[in-house]
Amino acid sequence: MNFSAIIHEPKSALSYAYNESTLHIRLKTARDEVKKVELMAVDPFNWIPRGDDTPVYDFDKNSVIHVNMLKDQETDFYDCWFAEIPDIKWKRTKYCFIVENDSEKYIIGSHDRIPYTEGEGILYNLNNYFNYPYINEEDLYLAPDWVSDTIWYQIFPERFCNGSPEDGRDVLPWGSDELDGYSKKFGGNLTGIIEKLDYIKECGFNGIYLNPIFTSPSSHKYDTTDYFSVDEEFGDNEIFGRLVEEAHNRGIKVMLDAVFNHCGFFHPFWQDVLKNGVNSRYYDCFYILDADKPILYGKLENGMPEDCPKEYLNYRTFAYTQSMPKWNTGNPIVREHLLKAAVYWIEQYHIDGWRLDVSNEISHDFWREFRKRVKAVNPDVYILGENWDNSYPWLQGDQFDGVMNYEFTTPVWNFFRKDGRNGVKYHAREFKLAVGKVISDYPKHVTNNLFNLLDSHDTERILNVAGGNSKAVILTYIFLFTYPGTPCVYYGSEIGMEGGNHSNRQCMIWEENRQNKELSGIIQKLINLRKSYDSFKTVNFSWVTLHSDTETVMYKKVTKKETLYVLLHNEEEEVIIKLPEELIGVECKDLMNGSNIKFGKKVKLSPYDYRILKVNF
Repeated sequence: MNFSAIIHEPKSALSYAYNESTLHIRLKTARDEVKKVELMAVDPFNWIPRGDDTPVYDFDKNSVIHVNMLKDQETDFYDCWFAEIPDIKWKRTKYCFIVENDSEKYIIGSHDRIPYTEGEGILYNLNNYFNYPYINEEDLYLAPDWVSDTIWYQIFPERFCNGSPEDGRDVLPWGSDELDGYSKKFGGNLTGIIEKLDYIKECGFNGIYLNPIFTSPSSHKYDTTDYFSVDEEFGDNEIFGRLVEEAHNRGIKVMLDAVFNHCGFFHPFWQDVLKNGVNSRYYDCFYILDADKPILYGKLENGMPEDCPKEYLNYRTFAYTQSMPKWNTGNPIVREHLLKAAVYWIEQYHIDGWRLDVSNEISHDFWREFRKRVKAVNPDVYILGENWDNSYPWLQGDQFDGVMNYEFTTPVWNFFRKDGRNGVKYHAREFKLAVGKVISDYPKHVTNNLFNLLDSHDTERILNVAGGNSKAVILTYIFLFTYPGTPCVYYGSEIGMEGGNHSNRQCMIWEENRQNKELSGIIQKLINLRKSYDSFKTVNFSWVTLHSDTETVMYKKVTKKETLYVLLHNEEEEVIIKLPEELIGVECKDLMNGSNIKFGKKVKLSPYDYRILKVNF
């Protein structure tokens, strides 16, 4: 048995408290090696009198729980096994694993791997059991109940205008300063968003995520000058308050974008440092590297610094950008300034969430304090980090409720992209294994609150990823809306807008003759189905084996009342797929067209075909 591939760690994504009386336990083993895993769990204090009139206590073997673990997911290298230990009355649990392959059977404990025996001194040796010492309620991961039911619509405010601009401005690069002040002329402001709230609601979205709206000299607004005021190009605080009120009246949540990793060049704290140097009371609010050297490199042009080679930078910044000095969030002045801003928009304007820019470059200590301050004002505020990689350290109940789940985005891109020119191209099996890893990397209740996206202001649009193939794009949205988590659509992608890495923030296209109505209609249908069927949202996700060499995948979503099958054919050719035994003769409802179907042994699929099937019980 390959012991080096048997992986478990207590108090991790492999062993976590699901609620105040339930543990979830996972074990990883070498892929396709292990045939059965049994979990043995017990309260370590379960000792009972021996019953022979002596003051001696023996371990109560009858109190040991035996649970057959389910092979929940597969990844490139591992099978991931899962079990739930419910109703843990006294909050304490010790456990071990019994692992079998075709020829071997072992007790897998915290210290030793021992050939299986029923000898009490070995099988019930609690010193070799893994330990979950106690489920403390204050340590539980808890996210707002509404998050997993929310379908987000991301808006880049300056480009979400009332009418398409003239002179080709809708295809200027996203970083172009030619568009600064654009919103005043073409309506890309908060008032324009208010006017489009009915459109957003009609599409089915019940949450909007706004890129930064605070005072800033740039078009993107990720260089904040004032955290307490709306940029005048977008309106003012009063108009923003009306936007939140109007959104809430329509059942739409509002999430703002906060840039707490760094500030803009014109932030008054930074300007004071530039003016007074080491004598500024804000000097330690930033990371000046050498007090004996000039703070700035080069000259100012229109008040802004020139580009600086990284070897000449004398203070820490976002990336190597002189105009974005990095905050020292360990400094009490900085901390209080930023936390007051976070609380201000919740108390005064009743926002529902914070999306936190560059969140993984800020200390865990700051985020723990951020959570305490924000949740003290409103425990139902959603805290979302912009982390691009595995983010479990931020998702243990003390910091974030979710992260932007680019770990989900990557395998979707790699499977549905046109080819491998701009990235890795996955085949069906590779896609399934990659998704299995994403699911098994997080606790199940965390997965329910991750922010799933196909594209954003920081990526090329999904239509570009798919090489302009709108039929493949439809498949990506089906996967998005049938996957656990809280899905988001980037403005304009729902009507087929294009855009590469440097042209992904164009102006919204409002002329209906330029919109892909088939795509938008399907997305609206998917949103309505997700709201109607719990199986679309459930984290109980498993792949169904298809004995086929085609780029076709099938997965199953199961709740107590529903069983959902989703079939996606990601190929240009028509194929005939042999169905698994579990579907043959089963009557299902095709949720996309409402028809009832009873399958035979095979199904014919046209290019980029799909089925979303709910079993009729």
